Amino acid sequence: MTDVTESPRDLKAHLWARDEHDWYVEPRWTSMRLFQEERFSGRILDPACGKGRILDAARDVGFDTYGSDVIDRGTDGHRFSQVDWLSRPAVGWCPIDNIVSNPPFSHAEPFVRKALEHASGKVAMLLPSKWLHGDERSRWLQGTPLRRVLFLTPRPSMPPGGVLDAGQSPGGGRVDFAWFIWLKGFDGRPEIGWLRRDVDKPEKTGV
Repeated sequence: MTDVTESPRDLKAHLWARDEHDWYVEPRWTSMRLFQEERFSGRILDPACGKGRILDAARDVGFDTYGSDVIDRGTDGHRFSQVDWLSRPAVGWCPIDNIVSNPPFSHAEPFVRKALEHASGKVAMLLPSKWLHGDERSRWLQGTPLRRVLFLTPRPSMPPGGVLDAGQSPGGGRVDFAWFIWLKGFDGRPEIGWLRRDVDKPEKTGV
């Protein structure tokens, strides 16, 4: 994904034309590792599912999945509704157990707020790590049931979906991302951790 609030140009990231609907595609490992490390119970909804990468990872480990998006880009065997998550009530989706999504950056906070209203279990959102910073948002986050933040390493590349559809190389990532995970009813301080793509790579020791 490209952050629309702070250009990664100074980090020498690949420069792509901004997607009209903020459709940026996460690498498969980011959601595969999430479902390997984080426990969910019940169905998984992705309200900005694109072509269904997150839903694919959830289904691969046995979850019942369903998704929605403003555009039907084609999902492989998942239940799908072409709706705008922010403008339509979640009619027909209830009860919503868990919401896991890579939301459009320009609407990320409204996506999170609505997800927290509707999910009875967990909400996991793939967001830039800088979401933790800033006075106003940090104060808001402190009042939410944020359970943990899992930083992704190495930095994932998230190009526009059109770039991948055209067969172009996504290149290397230059923006820090993390999974922000909320748990309904949680009251406490969030945990900090890491999700590593290369789980078998030995840890370096020493100062």
